[in-house]
Amino acid sequence: MKHTRLAITLLASLLLMLTVGLLQAQDMSEFRVGLPAVVDLNPATGSNDPETVFNRLIYDYLMDAAPNGALVPQLATSYEVSEDGLTYTFALVEGVTFHDGSAFTADDVVHSFNYLKMAGSPALNLLGEFEVAANGDNSVVFTLTAPNADFLYGIAARWSFILSSDIATPNVLAEGDAPYANFIGTGAFKLSDYRPGESATFIKNDAYWLEGQPASDSVTLIFIDDQQAQIDALRTGAVDFIFKIAFDRVDELESVGLNISIKATNQHPVIRIRSDAGALGEDVRVRQAFKYATDREILNLDLFNGLAAIGNNDPIGPLYGQFYDDTVATQEFDPARACELLAEAGFPNGLGADEPIQFYIDDSFNYVQMAEFLKEQWAEGCINVEILPRNPGDYYAGDADTAEWLNVDLGVTGWGSRPIPQQYLVEAYVTGASYNEAHWSDPELDALVAQAATTVDTKARAEIYSQIAAIFADRGPIIVPFFAPIIGVTSAGVIGLDMHPFPGSTDLRNVTVSR
Repeated sequence: MKHTRLAITLLASLLLMLTVGLLQAQDMSEFRVGLPAVVDLNPATGSNDPETVFNRLIYDYLMDAAPNGALVPQLATSYEVSEDGLTYTFALVEGVTFHDGSAFTADDVVHSFNYLKMAGSPALNLLGEFEVAANGDNSVVFTLTAPNADFLYGIAARWSFILSSDIATPNVLAEGDAPYANFIGTGAFKLSDYRPGESATFIKNDAYWLEGQPASDSVTLIFIDDQQAQIDALRTGAVDFIFKIAFDRVDELESVGLNISIKATNQHPVIRIRSDAGALGEDVRVRQAFKYATDREILNLDLFNGLAAIGNNDPIGPLYGQFYDDTVATQEFDPARACELLAEAGFPNGLGADEPIQFYIDDSFNYVQMAEFLKEQWAEGCINVEILPRNPGDYYAGDADTAEWLNVDLGVTGWGSRPIPQQYLVEAYVTGASYNEAHWSDPELDALVAQAATTVDTKARAEIYSQIAAIFADRGPIIVPFFAPIIGVTSAGVIGLDMHPFPGSTDLRNVTVSR
């Protein structure tokens, strides 16, 4: 009996050890990201970091834009461009399957890019006008109506996922026992659980076409809108990676053994003054007054200890090298001049003298803190505002007619880094652009942006961008106070993570974590 009990005890101990080992192994294979909640699940239109992370796990691209801006192949093995620049032929990886076991072919590529057209995707701003057709099962041909210097970046745009032609409604939750039947891609992970506003879990695709990937068995996105709550979750081990952390938290987080990644980017807050029929009117002097009332150098010192980059009050920052012109004259801080301009524009007592101008803020990163500094600076320039922080999920929710960020008179929006400057211009500043939050229409700017789109010569394109920067400085409806470095934080056991300048585009296929 004693030997039997001893055997049972040893067996129980062994089972316990095996169970603990299995749990530890499971912990090592799960990578968890803390980030704001997904707002728009549609892969063709979901624009922000959470949507991009979500969809990159499920889907692949033909080509991808690496963290350094280089284009790298994914489902396309190679491409050829005709001498006239109007035809692009892509050879496709063979033997790839979707999560449901169906074969990936050229028909899926055709379907995916036609779906972008049907959905009115922002990717079309880079892709331009095109037709796409299969050339057998393993080749696809795009035919353009005019040369397009940025077409390949449209192919690699964050919305240009390759979808299954069998799925008519991608990323729409289904009724019944298979709620994720419309979330079918060729990607490294499969969606296994989605709880809106709470979390999304993705499990390893054992049939993934790239050998050795993914490195983790699962990825879980834990939706946490508040930055302090994200930091708390990382410190307690509930998540492994967070990003877009305020600079003033770096020393604190390093002191508790967390790893900090600081990456120079073209990320920037856009302070925009509605330029059409809004309360601030169409007078250029009002826009100039805001610029004279803004001390961008002090904002950089106060918020980033001088580590951010100051630009020309347009979206083209120093990160773009020769496409950035550091000779463009911009408004220096001169609050007295701001007051004079407002008086000339019909506001002798300044803006908001009787009732403060409502100033809407994307409550992420350190934008509310920036707004508090701006309020003090603008008061010297005869501008009185009331700060209205907005939860990002609410701020960006809705369509072009209902989303707050696209319709308020004065606000701040965070713009993530893009691989090329043209992307900002076509997305937000030409007449009728999808994200033209300032409601700006300038025929000269439109013509220059269109010219840049077909200009392949780098020097000639740089000259066009210099003219565009001068227009923004003179009459543009935005202030770009700085181009901020992105700060990401990971737990000590994370290996293989190379944070993208647009953090939602970070490739998680090679990431592992040990606890």
